[in-house]
Amino acid sequence: MSQSNGSGRIGVFLCRCGTNIANFVDLEDVAKWTKEKEGVDFVETFDLLCSPAGKAFVEKTTRERSPDSVVVVACSPKMHEKTFREAITKGGLNLARLQMANIREQAAWVTPDKKRATEKTKSLIAAALGRSVLHDPLEQKSSEVRTDVVVIGGGIAGIEAALSAAAAGRKVTIIERDISLGGAVIRTEEVAPAMECAPCLLAPRLSAVRENKNITVITNAEVIAVLGFFGNFTVKATKKARYVTDACIGCEACFEVCIGSAKSSFHLGLGDRKSIYTAFPGSVPAAAVIDRDSCKHFTDGSCDACVSVCPFSAIDFEQKDSEVIVDAGAVILAIGTGTPDLSALPNLGYGTISDVYTMPEFERIASSNGPYGGEIKRHDGGSPSSIAVIHCAGSLCEGGLDYCSGICCVNACKAGDLARKKLPEIKVVNIHDRLVFPSHETEHFYHEQHEAGTKFLRTENPSSVVIKNSGSQISVSGDGFADVLVDMVVLSTGSTNSLSAEIIAEKTQALLGSSGFFKPDHQFLHSTGTTIDGIYAVGSCAGPCDVGTATARAHAAIGDISAKLVAGRKIELELMPSRIDAEICAGCKLCISVCPYSAITFDAEKNVSSINEAICRGCGTCAATCPGGAATAVHFTNSQIEAEIAGVIHG
Repeated sequence: MSQSNGSGRIGVFLCRCGTNIANFVDLEDVAKWTKEKEGVDFVETFDLLCSPAGKAFVEKTTRERSPDSVVVVACSPKMHEKTFREAITKGGLNLARLQMANIREQAAWVTPDKKRATEKTKSLIAAALGRSVLHDPLEQKSSEVRTDVVVIGGGIAGIEAALSAAAAGRKVTIIERDISLGGAVIRTEEVAPAMECAPCLLAPRLSAVRENKNITVITNAEVIAVLGFFGNFTVKATKKARYVTDACIGCEACFEVCIGSAKSSFHLGLGDRKSIYTAFPGSVPAAAVIDRDSCKHFTDGSCDACVSVCPFSAIDFEQKDSEVIVDAGAVILAIGTGTPDLSALPNLGYGTISDVYTMPEFERIASSNGPYGGEIKRHDGGSPSSIAVIHCAGSLCEGGLDYCSGICCVNACKAGDLARKKLPEIKVVNIHDRLVFPSHETEHFYHEQHEAGTKFLRTENPSSVVIKNSGSQISVSGDGFADVLVDMVVLSTGSTNSLSAEIIAEKTQALLGSSGFFKPDHQFLHSTGTTIDGIYAVGSCAGPCDVGTATARAHAAIGDISAKLVAGRKIELELMPSRIDAEICAGCKLCISVCPYSAITFDAEKNVSSINEAICRGCGTCAATCPGGAATAVHFTNSQIEAEIAGVIHG
């Protein structure tokens, strides 16, 4: 990129900022000193430059005095650089001809001694003056927004987001890593606190997705890249081979003849399924899938029975994985949550003591479409006469989660309700530290369970709870309560980030918070937005929540997207993307390895790298990494930065 020659007439505007600057910096001395600097054409002082009158003054003075560049001596560019760029642009200058000297945050507010603050102000102005004459013009480019939406994750939140967007006329693509939509809710029988039928809640929504022409469903797929910016994203995913074509309607004729089997992920490993299977009756999509790892055709070539019985000739053993590319204006993350690893807490007996289950596993056992047909059974086949439910299992204890998920107590109370519906005489005891019920409905649910017979015992130390075998029963002991003997134990765990959260965070550059959930753009003002504009986190991947909150987040995100991504609207692209000089580039590809936005590609034929300015966010990482100086951070060139540093040092 060419550089200016270092000459030019500079206009300087000093802001008193009320008393914020004027009381701490001698602006009269600063104005006199500045006027004597080489290249300065005029110096004007104004009370509040960011006010309507101040902006009009900058615009009018710039138009009348026609400087080559402008230096505004005021506050942080983060607050008002855009304000003053607009003012000088209206005054006839290119927006790049502005340089700000932040004397409020960097001098007035942090230097109590007025004389020292004044001298520091002069250094900051000298830096701005030296840099300003080296600015090349910038061109603000724009791009028409795309209005389509990609939803990553097909649980209840993802489904609701898709249906809401589709109802607004948007094209929606759902990308789900499982073989069917449904998420965690489809694995439950009832939803607390109203204990609404979960399949009844979700089945109509799945049907609505299936029938909606604006929604495309891609399951059994992994997202491999999310490129671009708000209004112009490209999402790439690998769709794994199902070995069954779309001609399949899920009739299950092939299930009976299949001789292969494996543990069912839908039943959380508590039951088996055939090597060719659907997640559940009525799944979306309806097509079955073949598990390559257990299918006898793939493992030893001994079976092709499904081929001959399929009435639609839908079996395709030659099917390959494929890449899917989807363009959209916004991306919604609805990837759900996970459960903590209880293997690090041997006192809970999970995985070592029979009949100790997590709450999701217990819900599968109690479900009518569960591995045992809805009968609650012990490992020996008998029905339990007593159950202990442990609150905060793996939470708020050493080696566990350090936060309260806020929804576990409601789920823990739900265990007793489910158990009594199957076994009316069963005894249920809940062992807890604190009890957290975030709404009057959940508080009422707790009282209902108490009145129905659930006994609540308190321990002041969740870490003290120890679960052991005791003959044919299980012993639960801990501080604050007498030992309890039961036939089954249910562990109510907290929520962790999804297993794929870190992978998706890396692909999107959206930041995760300290607890592993996606960090909001603003906790109150934009809670469904992530740290990357145009990428939203809804459902429980934005933080532990119940079904109602999960869907509310989805609807809120779609509302924001619908307001911003309007057909025909244009958005401004990155003003200062990095650039690569093809004549200097040596083709080392270091820039590609460090680019956080995947904005750089390599031309093997020319042996050079190039930057897609529509994707680049101007972070300058490539410029800092390039050993040959071929990559340049626009508006932050070496000569500009050196001039700024020289101004600070030499004044």
